[in-house]
Amino acid sequence: MDAHNLKKRKMDRPEDQEPPPESGRAGDLDFISALPDDPLCTIISLLPTKDGARTQALARRWRPLWRSAPLNLVGDGLSGQERKRVVYISKILAEHPGPALRLSLPSFRERHQDKIDRWLRSQALTGLQELSFDYHPAGFPWYQLPTTPPPQIPQSALRFAPTLRVASISYCYFPKLPAQSLNFPHLKQLSMYRVTISGHALHSLLSGCLSLESLLLKDNVGVGRLRISSSTLRSIGFSAPSLIVASRIQELIIEDAPCLERLLPLTPDYGPSTVQIIRAPKLQMTVLLSNGTSKLHIGTMVFQEMPAINVTTIMHTVKFLVIDSVGPDLDAVISFLKCFPCLERLYIISHLRKGMKNARKYDPLDPVECLTLHLKTVVLQNYWGNKPDVDFAKFFILNAMVLEQMIFRTLNSCNDKWMSDQHRRLQVDNRASPDARFEFKRCHNDSWCCFPDSKHIHDLSVSNPFADRFENNFF
Repeated sequence: MDAHNLKKRKMDRPEDQEPPPESGRAGDLDFISALPDDPLCTIISLLPTKDGARTQALARRWRPLWRSAPLNLVGDGLSGQERKRVVYISKILAEHPGPALRLSLPSFRERHQDKIDRWLRSQALTGLQELSFDYHPAGFPWYQLPTTPPPQIPQSALRFAPTLRVASISYCYFPKLPAQSLNFPHLKQLSMYRVTISGHALHSLLSGCLSLESLLLKDNVGVGRLRISSSTLRSIGFSAPSLIVASRIQELIIEDAPCLERLLPLTPDYGPSTVQIIRAPKLQMTVLLSNGTSKLHIGTMVFQEMPAINVTTIMHTVKFLVIDSVGPDLDAVISFLKCFPCLERLYIISHLRKGMKNARKYDPLDPVECLTLHLKTVVLQNYWGNKPDVDFAKFFILNAMVLEQMIFRTLNSCNDKWMSDQHRRLQVDNRASPDARFEFKRCHNDSWCCFPDSKHIHDLSVSNPFADRFENNFF
């Protein structure tokens, strides 16, 4: 039998034939498989690592695509099985030719430092856009501080500087490096968690991030004073370590940030002790004085320990504001509100002080613009329903003309009798805004809590990052 007839006979067998695209059988080429290679590779690169690799088993059509798609390598699929993770990552880097989209190496022990360095030098990671890693060992309690100095960030990681768009590093030491090695022209998101870094090194790093839009600095050590000047930053979140008082950021200065919209201290009780906002003309949301931040500079104004002040600086862009108030102190809060005439949502974290006098009367000759035109939501955290709380809340009920909702988050039982008494004492029937709603929510913690995760810093599509914490039943 000649070769032509052999091939024809072989193709006559049903199992060796390629089915037509629309024959309706289970093995048919589906609509997704019919797409060109480029969109299919994009889909694969967005899948979890194992799922992306498994697409090779779908059909002959898919076999070459995983190696053509940008590599998305996340090394946390075998949590607690570090040896298997090492083998798994090494095998993938050996088989995939690159380029790479994402590399995530969480919770590797320091003994694998050389192995990680070799991974980072792999040809498969050429063009890497997203990098996340830390040396923190799996199972190590988040609240426990390391007993030995952390290992240094691998120098090989800096080779991705020209292409990185997202970077997250944790539990390592970031040394002082030459400025020419810290040029990140496309980096848009930077997260640093429990990184040991000097103020000079951090300033050098930020100076090289020419497109940075969001910055998360959480529980880092070694920076006492931080000055930020950036023409691109839109969101900043920061917190100081609760257990290392001497190494906290003591002063944060927003020197020149023309695009900054969010300035969010995640744990205000731990500082910085001084915050200075010199120029941030688009700032929409922030947290003001707290137990940890005792002094606030806004333009030419200085706020210290919530005094009543004369207004000299007005910020029309701020729409969301959190104030930590002892008392609560109505006179001091009203003074703040005069600085923010377009405020829409006000969140008060109250620390009750017996004997606090909140008997202020609204003076039409000295109006508070946001009360008349803009303030729609007021939330009182730690509301006890005692006289200082009642007098404080009643001022807003009787004077906020466009108020839509007022939420009282309380540790009380909120039984019918207690709420009926509160409605009477708060004079809700005399409210200035006829459409205002009043809601009492029992909360389980009277202290400040961190925001749930970094999405509030990096996801700028979340219009109000305070909503989960104060308005919704998240906690």
